Order: sequence, then structure tokens, then C-alpha cells
Amino acid sequence: MNNNIEKQILNFLKNSKKPLSFNAILNNVSIEKKLLRKILRKLIIQGDIIKFKTGKYAPCDDLGIIKGTIDGHPDGYAFLVPEDKELDDLFIPPKKLNGAVHGDKVTAKIVEFRGKKEAHVIKVVERGFKKVVGRVEKSKYFAYVIPYEKKFFYDIYIPNKYAKKLKDDDVVVCEIIKYPTNGKNPEGRIKKVLGNIYDKGIENKIVLAKYDLKINFPKSVKKEVKETATTLYSNPGKRTDFTKLFTVTIDGEDARDFDDAISIEITKQGYILYLHIADVAHFVRAGTNLDKEAYNRGTSVYFPEFAIPMLPEKLSNDLCSLMPEKKRLTLTVKIEYDKNGNRIKSEIFQSIIKSNYRLTYNYVNDIIEGNETTKDKKLLNLINLSKELTEKLIAKRKRIGMIDFDLPEAVFKFDDDGNLIDIVPFERKLSHKIIENFMIEANEAVAEFLEENSPVSVFRVHDYPDPKKIKEFIKLCHYFGIDVYEPEEITPEAVQELADKVANSKFGYVLSSTLVRTMQKAVYSIDNIGHFGLASKSYTHFTSPIRRYPDLLVHRILKTLLFKYDYKINKEYLKKAAEHSSAREQNAESAEREIHQYKKLKFLLENREKTYDAFINRISSNGFFIFIEKLLLTGFVHLSSLENDFYIVDLESNSVIAKGSGRKYKIGDIVKVKLDKVNFDHLEADFTLVE
Repeated sequence: MNNNIEKQILNFLKNSKKPLSFNAILNNVSIEKKLLRKILRKLIIQGDIIKFKTGKYAPCDDLGIIKGTIDGHPDGYAFLVPEDKELDDLFIPPKKLNGAVHGDKVTAKIVEFRGKKEAHVIKVVERGFKKVVGRVEKSKYFAYVIPYEKKFFYDIYIPNKYAKKLKDDDVVVCEIIKYPTNGKNPEGRIKKVLGNIYDKGIENKIVLAKYDLKINFPKSVKKEVKETATTLYSNPGKRTDFTKLFTVTIDGEDARDFDDAISIEITKQGYILYLHIADVAHFVRAGTNLDKEAYNRGTSVYFPEFAIPMLPEKLSNDLCSLMPEKKRLTLTVKIEYDKNGNRIKSEIFQSIIKSNYRLTYNYVNDIIEGNETTKDKKLLNLINLSKELTEKLIAKRKRIGMIDFDLPEAVFKFDDDGNLIDIVPFERKLSHKIIENFMIEANEAVAEFLEENSPVSVFRVHDYPDPKKIKEFIKLCHYFGIDVYEPEEITPEAVQELADKVANSKFGYVLSSTLVRTMQKAVYSIDNIGHFGLASKSYTHFTSPIRRYPDLLVHRILKTLLFKYDYKINKEYLKKAAEHSSAREQNAESAEREIHQYKKLKFLLENREKTYDAFINRISSNGFFIFIEKLLLTGFVHLSSLENDFYIVDLESNSVIAKGSGRKYKIGDIVKVKLDKVNFDHLEADFTLVE
């Protein structure tokens, strides 16, 4: 009812062509005065209308006022990222922020200054930061907290009554009680002291607190799992028995939750692939405390030393985990292929399996490469058939234009005492590609079924990249001396061609990861626009319900459509859940990226005498950025650290030049570097050149 009244009031204001007083609106809309005030307040908060100092109201659209989010810059200015994705980001001068800080949702007026459009903040609609994690700097009568978020460009003033027990370099969670006004810093109070910046493992506490990640589960959830899990396992319902099918899991050496298993057969027509996925929906029922907690978490998060799971251990590492020689409840996708790896048909079963082996990627790869042997003919047959089918799937997906960036990741090596002793790039082998490709097949088959049979579902979608970003990337490639051309049309095939070209250069990682950043983010949505990166018209996430909430939703929809599962398929809820899951995924990715950066910087400090090979990947006004491939880390070399000459930045040639000798440093040059200093506040490292 209120939604209709909101629309009515908004339309009335739009049609009036001029700002209106409260009484003028009241006289033309037949609702109570109290309700009208409430609705007007809500429309202001939503950024749909604005209230002038005169007390009159007008719609934002008519005044060139837009809604957006503040993207701060360490130097004190910011950009407005409009809610309307069709609009470009707009510069906001420091004096026009009107008390807004990084992460705030605001309404802003678009103005023109010296021929360029910029935004001036009118009102903060919703604060992005209500608390920050930061480091304490203490003075005699007060303290400051320096936030571990360089885009939040204010230090937070802590009055003496909250600062007495604080010490320099304490790491704290600080609640913001006053936001910046009239040039004054924000004010805060300390909620929790996490430790000291030099404490062992403090980086884990910082990232957990900053991204609001909780390792432990509430008592209500633990109690619920204890009371229901075993009973539910004992009552599996009607299922297809696949326990006689030869089945294995293939995961990393340290994996503890196994949510997918495979079986494979050869036929006269081609192959039959079985993808068995843990039936988490059988244990996690909608509306329970367990379900609410899983929804709030959205995803499991992986730190180098430990994981923050989406589900309690009793489920994730036990009853839902497809351990060898244990009967486990699953959903199975059976896919039939012809001899060329083309899908002929697929079926979905509510099933029960018993895995024969818990395999690791390294072991499977050693079998494939002949470095390991097995006397089990069934196992050898499964690995050989999996390799055979995977190679055909890769060839098929390459033909249709699937993009495969094949970017390495950092692997952290710890000793028995938990000390970081090495960082090495992770090598993606054929065994990884077997599981990746099989999971893509299952996800695609399920998405196609849901699109045909369900009134609504959750899809994994990936939009086309921004052509402007592709142009900028091609320009960057030219700086690195790589000869690439701008494609006439941006298609997955064209992007894959670019990816292949840069991957085969000596700057493969940096350029490939830059190309990844030109892509849109893959998200969850009930509107299926396809998946650009996979060149897929219909794709979802079905294969990891232990660690991803959207997969659990997809399972519930499937079980409702096929197996009389008690679940109401609700469009509004699924839309909200998809958006929430996308946000939680991005939060998890940011946390993982940040904890990796902390570990790398600590490793650098503990090995500060080491020399590293690096190459220059960007020139700035006061130095150049370098990339250390061994650590997958970007650092900075400041002009002032370059000795024995006077150096200037030549923007025309995109290089740094010595005025005396004429020596030049340019993008792509290989250099040797050594650590100069680490800034943990901004998670940055400065280096000096080693001649």
C-alpha cells in the first residue's frame, strides 16, 4: 500500500514542475499528515526527493541531482559512482564533499566547472563506515586512529576519556560517533583493542575485524545442527542409489570439505559423466537459524592458515563432505556426450553415493604424467577417461570463445610453528582443469534446465566489458612493446585472442591480470544475461553448496521442481538473495586479497636483505611501479631513491630519464630491487634499485 502512495507522491511532485510545500502536497494527496511526513522522510533518505531550506520539496531527477556512492582518494578528493550504471563517475573536489567520506551513499548535484562535469554532495543518505579498524597514534591528552583504509582519508580523533588506556601502535576497532564537519576530523570511541601492530598473527585479526568475518558460529546454530543433523542424515528420502558407481573426489592437499565427486564411463556414442554434489539443502532448511547464518555469511572465506566456513564443521567437514567409504547424500547430474565432447542430454537425480578415493590434484597429475603408478585399473581408467574428455571439452570451449586467463596465485608455505617461510606461484595443472571443466559442464546443464523449467532462478552472469577499458588496455600493451590490435567487435573470442597474446609475453601475469580488470565482475542475478567469460548463454553455480549460498538456493529450486522438496520459490527473495550473495562474495574477495598482501609485506620485512628480479609496469609523476613475479607483488621505486644523477619523469615517452647520463627507465625494463620500507597503514612497499 505504502509503495503505491510513494509513487503517487513522487509523480505528483514531478508533474508540478516546481518545488512544493508540505501543505501543498497534503492538500493534493488524500493521506494523513503523520503518514505523509513519514513517506517524505523515506523518499529523502532514498534520494528520490530533496527538501530545500525553505521547507519545499522537489524530485531529484528534475534538478540534475543523482544518487551514488563515494569512492574516496587518499589525497582528499573523491569520485561519485552513480547508481545509474549508464552514467560515468564524476569528480568531487575536497570542499564539495559536504561531510561525506569513502563508502557513503549520497545525493549530489551535477555542475559544470571549466568545461568539465563534476559532482557536489548535497546530502549523505547512508554512511558506508560506522566503524573502522586502524592503528593508534597517541599524544598526551588525546589519540588518533589511522584507518586501515587509505580511501577513508581522515584520521579519527579520540577524546581523552576514550584514549587514556591506549598505546602507540595499538590496533583497534573504532566506532565513529561524529562525522567530519567544517574541516574537523571525525570523532570516535574504541570498541575493541585487537593487539599491537607487531604481534604475531595480528594481520589475521585486522582483516577479520575489517571485513566483519566471524569464525565461530552462534550457540543457537550449533545447538540446531547438533539436534537435527544426524536425524536428517538417517532420513534421506527417496534417492537413486549410485553407491556401486566407481567414484572419486579430486581436491587440494589441504582440503577438508569435499562437496563434489565424479564418475565417468565410456559408451559406443561417447562418454557418460556423473557429477555428484553434496545435498546441503537436505540439511539446511529455509528459515532455520542455520540457514539465516549461512545467508548472512554468503560464502566461505579462505585465509592462508585457515578458513572461515559458511557452514558449521559438523556439516562442512563431516555429514555433507563426500569422504571416501562413507555413504553421502547428493544431487547428481548425469551428462551424456558424443565422441567429440558435445553434450547430448543431461538428467538430475536425488542420489546417494560412496566415494572410493579421496584424490589430490598433484597425485592425479603425477598419474597423468607417468610419475606415479596405481594397480587399481578402475582408478587408472577414470583418470584416463577424465583426461580424454577434458581435452575435448577444452577444445570445444576454445572454439566457442571461452576466455581462460590461467593466472597464477600465491601459495604461502609455513613451518610447523606457523612462520611464513616462502611464497611461490601456484601452478595450475591438467588435474585442476579436469575438475574446473567438469564443474562448468554441470553448472551449465543445470542452468539450462532451470531456464526451461523454473519460473525464476539464480544465475551466474557476466556482462560484456567496457570498450573504453579495452582501448586503454591495448594502449598499455603497446607501452610494453606487444603488438595487439583493437578488435572490431568485443566478443569472447576477441578477448581470448588478446589474452593469449599477452600471456605468451614475458609480462604475462601483469598484463593478464590487467586484462581481467577490464572485465565486468561476474555476479548473481535472477535475470539471465549470459556469461561473457565462459561464452555461455546460460550459467549458474550449483557445484559448491558447502561454501556458496547461491548454490544452496539452486539446489532448493531443483529439489522443489523434481523431488517434492518443501520450499517456496519466491522471486523477490531470490532477487534480494542474489544481490546479497554478490556483495558477500566481493567482501570475501577483498578480505582474501588483503590478507595475502599483509603476508607478503611481512615476508618482505623478515627477508629484507633479499634481492628480487622485477620489471617496471607503470610510470608515475614521482617514480615508477615495479612487479615482482615471484611474490606476485607490486611495489614502488621513488625518484628520490635513484642515486648518482638527477632524474625526471618524461610523460611523452612514459619513462624516467637521468638528466646527466641520459639513462632511461621505461615500462617493461627488468630491474633488481631490494625492500626500502613497508607502510602497513596503506599496505604498500617501497623499493630501491640494486645495481
